[in-house]
Amino acid sequence: MSDSHTRDKNIRRGVSFMLMAVFALCLLLPVKGEAKVRAPKMQCHAYAVMDAGSGEILFGQDENKMIYPASTAKLMTAIVCVENGNVNKKIKTRSEIVNGTTYGTYCLGLPSGVKFTFNDLLSMCLVASAADATDSLAAGVFGSKEACVEAMNAKCAEMGLTQTSFDNPVGSDIGAGFYETYSTAAEMAEICRYAMTIPIIRTAVAKSHYDSSNGLVSCNTTNWFLRGLSSYDEDEYTVIGSKSGTTNAAGDVFIATAVDDEGHEVICAYFGNVSKASTFSSIRKLFDYTFKKYKNGKLQLTSGNYDVRCSEDLGDVYNEYAALNCFPSGKDGLYHPQKAVTRTELAKMFRGVDNLSGNAVLDVFEKGNSKGTVTVSRLASLIQELYPEHLTEEEVEETLSGCTNAEELTEEEKEAYALFLQNGLSSDDSCRNAKQILTRKQALLIADRLSDYQVRYYASHPEFLTGDAQPAEAEGAAAGNVSTEGAAGETSAADNAAAGTSEGTGTQGVYPALSCGNMDALAGFNKKWMEYLTDQIIRTAEEGA
Repeated sequence: MSDSHTRDKNIRRGVSFMLMAVFALCLLLPVKGEAKVRAPKMQCHAYAVMDAGSGEILFGQDENKMIYPASTAKLMTAIVCVENGNVNKKIKTRSEIVNGTTYGTYCLGLPSGVKFTFNDLLSMCLVASAADATDSLAAGVFGSKEACVEAMNAKCAEMGLTQTSFDNPVGSDIGAGFYETYSTAAEMAEICRYAMTIPIIRTAVAKSHYDSSNGLVSCNTTNWFLRGLSSYDEDEYTVIGSKSGTTNAAGDVFIATAVDDEGHEVICAYFGNVSKASTFSSIRKLFDYTFKKYKNGKLQLTSGNYDVRCSEDLGDVYNEYAALNCFPSGKDGLYHPQKAVTRTELAKMFRGVDNLSGNAVLDVFEKGNSKGTVTVSRLASLIQELYPEHLTEEEVEETLSGCTNAEELTEEEKEAYALFLQNGLSSDDSCRNAKQILTRKQALLIADRLSDYQVRYYASHPEFLTGDAQPAEAEGAAAGNVSTEGAAGETSAADNAAAGTSEGTGTQGVYPALSCGNMDALAGFNKKWMEYLTDQIIRTAEEGA
């Protein structure tokens, strides 16, 4: 048999084997949205029910079809005004603004030349849906309504909303000659999700009544749930806001946000029903259905954690793993990123983000002091137990130069701490203090970095894939007795897999433990490792071709 024929045969066997491995990984890793339920049929243009914690659309009806948002567009106006304006500023109303609102919109009749606080105008915009207050806020922050609209569309682009556009701050549409204001139920739910992370907006939309600070204006909310005009089961959940709207083209519109007593936040973006009463009734039915399915185990909900889910420094990382339900939160819906993380909370993060469920090392770590806080050096020791590596004394000394409180560590702890820093697992400079107590924010960032580190570790330590050592299973690892002898040299398992060759039998020589009869070897693999293997399959197939 020719060498080329043997090589081609090994490549085909390698690709087939790796496909089986990735398929097995797919079975082990959590799938976002796997608990979706059937969407109830409603008489409307479209609706979307979203799990606010994860941002996932749980179910919907024509949720990606173009709709007119009506005054729910004011949520985006509020977002850009808060993010670009001074919330402590007073804004003087202008006659050309308060008297120049779109014909047919609801106004409070604000007098011109009068100063209102930023919060006054924002609240009148969101509580009463007043066009004159909305336009005054937009012009007060940006100088003109047109500049505000530019900011609204720029924010859509930033948020990745490709089916949403605005050409006025108040939500007027084709009925009033505005042809570039449109969206979808799914994207308006995303806008609401973002808006509900901003405290001043979250507070405003929860009000049933508002009196301006200067005593000139009083107004009631357009949210019938908050006014008691539409009932719901308050023992099951609480409606905490958001925004209504009405135009001839849009119909009756409302985006509602509800929270249960466990802190699960659900958004229902509902567009177009035959009356306001039927709109609120339909939303109530959808909320009832959602929370009932959650209690019955048919639907997965995540904690709200609204203080981090859209934040600049944590939002992307949090959203990537939110559906895993592995992050701590309180009934107040907050993640509290600056709060010290406990061992139980950290272990839960690692089990979810890094797929370490059932890990003996992690179990021992948690049971040692479940409610205790975690220092950087203790976490470093945990990670070295999970993924054993070693450094020379010179490497340890060089890495720890400039660190504080490292001199009090044992030699083993120093090595683990040096490995932690050298492998880029620290979240910020404070981690160079060995006694630094980790916060929830740091824990989240470190868990994410650990998932990247796992990919590099597995690729360069084939003994953890062949069964010679398994960090997620071996009880000896809990005692720190896992041997790393026989680790790969300069040629890694990933290199061999990419080439489709190894000693003996193709890819099985590299990953012999990965077989249909030994699924335990897959324990501890996170989704990034699965993506890595998938990439190797593609690369192997291309090289084989």
